[in-house]
Amino acid sequence: MANQGSDFTSIIGWLLLPQLAANYLLKITHWILQRIAPRLVPHPNTSQYTQHRRIAYVVVIISYLLYTLWATEQALGANFYHVLGLRPDSFNASQLRRNFRRLSLILHPDKNPEGEQQFILVQNAYKVLADPLARFVYNHAGEGAVKCQACKSINDYMLASIPSRLASYGAYILGSVAMQVFRIGKYGTYWRYVAIGTFAALDLAMMTSTTDPLAIRILLWLAPHRTSFEIAQILRQTMVCCFIALNQIGPQFIPHEKNVSTVALAKELLKKTRTTNVEILGKAVRLASFYKDTGLLPHMTESFEDEMKLGMTIGTSRKFCDEYTDRLNTERDKIKAE
Repeated sequence: MANQGSDFTSIIGWLLLPQLAANYLLKITHWILQRIAPRLVPHPNTSQYTQHRRIAYVVVIISYLLYTLWATEQALGANFYHVLGLRPDSFNASQLRRNFRRLSLILHPDKNPEGEQQFILVQNAYKVLADPLARFVYNHAGEGAVKCQACKSINDYMLASIPSRLASYGAYILGSVAMQVFRIGKYGTYWRYVAIGTFAALDLAMMTSTTDPLAIRILLWLAPHRTSFEIAQILRQTMVCCFIALNQIGPQFIPHEKNVSTVALAKELLKKTRTTNVEILGKAVRLASFYKDTGLLPHMTESFEDEMKLGMTIGTSRKFCDEYTDRLNTERDKIKAE
């Protein structure tokens, strides 16, 4: 339950913190630039300002992703190996007994009344690690699986842990389906399902094999103080965080049409249209003066007005003016030649 609460808190953090943090980061960055290089500070509502905000947002997302992964590793706390001062990759029975006796003497309630809880933890850790069967189950299925009272063999322990292990993947799948139904998190949908299936297969391989999969062994080499089960937990949280981060960053670089502000586009288009109108009007006046005595003026006035509207509609007014001028020049040359 604690792990589920941690996942829920992480998701809430992903939904609320990045936007707020990105705004503050952008303000701080612009405040610093204003004092050392004012020309680098863009005006709001410009493309450069939008680019700055996009960069700030990506920096916040990546930073929060790294922090979440670090917090996930820290939240696992000390495992039984750490309690007894051992490492899973260099474990041996003699060192286990030696460390247990030393810690038992130090933490015994008769000598250290305040260390009673720690003393009980040391006793439980030794009980699990001293038993090869319990140690294997602890490494591959966690402390909760070891508590199975009716289990007598590795198969019993692993079968008993399957429902709780696979339930999390069922929750991931239901969550992904819900996101599709409500059109949330559209980026990386296919790879999300691939990742869920891959991690489920990895977990299943851990529960059904006496040796760890290659990916787990590589990560155990990078984090030798963790067990296989803890590495799998970190990987699952990494999967969730990476896809949340992808759906946060994705719209910044591949904006969906619904994410684009219609009002903002309309204002920008209106501004450009007004500028283009002035340019076209000036061009038309100059053309009218230039072709005044050629006999083309009535035709030019009528067709220019119609085609100007068409040119503005498709956003090529400036190019249209140049093409129209070239066409009139060609017609004038033909009249002179006649």
